Amino acid sequence: MADTVKKPVKKRRTSLIFLLIMIVLLGVLSYSLYRFFSEYVPQQKEQLRFAELRSLIEDDEDEEEFDPSDPSSTPDEKKGSKYRKLFAMNADMRGWLKITDTQIDYPVMKSELDDGEYYLHRDFDGYYSFAGCLFIGSGCDEDSDSFVIYGHNMNNGSMFGELDSYAYYDYAEEHRYIIFDTKDEYRVYKVFAAFSTQIYEKDSTEFKYYEAIGDFDDEQYYSAVNDMMCLSYIDFGDYPEDRPQIMMLSTCAYHTDEGRFVVAAYRIK
Repeated sequence: MADTVKKPVKKRRTSLIFLLIMIVLLGVLSYSLYRFFSEYVPQQKEQLRFAELRSLIEDDEDEEEFDPSDPSSTPDEKKGSKYRKLFAMNADMRGWLKITDTQIDYPVMKSELDDGEYYLHRDFDGYYSFAGCLFIGSGCDEDSDSFVIYGHNMNNGSMFGELDSYAYYDYAEEHRYIIFDTKDEYRVYKVFAAFSTQIYEKDSTEFKYYEAIGDFDDEQYYSAVNDMMCLSYIDFGDYPEDRPQIMMLSTCAYHTDEGRFVVAAYRIK
C-alpha cells in the first residue's frame, strides 16, 4: 500500500498569511477609495464653488487697504456694496466672514424659513452639501446684541476647520481681528475668548453659549461675557466694555460627546 503524501504545514500557513494580507490590503484600498470619492472629491467641488463666489466680489481699485489692527485705519462705509452680486443671487446671505491668513473666507447665511439649520448641509445655492455653509442659527441675527455663526469642522481645514487653533495663545494673538461685511456695513471684531464646551441637557446649570444670544439687559450681557472669559483658554487682559456687540464662531469638537469649540469676539468698528 502506497504512503499518503501530505502537503507541508508550513506551506499552507504561508498561503493563509498571504491571503489574509491581501484581504487586509484590499479592504484598506476599498476604504481609501470610498473616502476619496465620498468625501475628498465632494469637498473639492464645494471649495471650488466658494472660489467662484469669491471671484464675484468686486474689488475697488481706488480703495485704500484697511488694516483692522490699526486704530487710525477707517473702513470704507460703502464696502458692503462689493458683495452686491452675491446678495442679489441669494437673499439668505447675511454677510461675508474673513479672518486674514486663514482659510476662513466665506459667505454667512441665515434662512428665512423656520429652520435654523437649513444651511447645515446646503451650499450657497441651496443644494445638498456635506460641508454646508457658515450660518446664523435661530434666535438671533447679525444685528442682535449677541449672535452665533456655526460652521463644520472639516478635516481638510476648510470652513471652521482651523477654528480650534484659537486654543493657543500665539495663534489667537496673530488672528485677533475678524472681518464681517454685511449688506450695509463693514464690521471688525476683536477676539477675547476661546473655549471648549458641549451641548448640555436642558436642565443643566452649565453655561450654554448657544442660548446666550439675542438681545440682553446689562446683567445678562455681562454674565455671559464673564462665563466666556472664565472658560477661555486665552486671556488678553481686555474684555468687552460699554456693551459692544458679541459675535461667537462655533464648530464641533471631539473632546467629549456633543463637544463644541467656540471663539468669542466683540465689535470694535
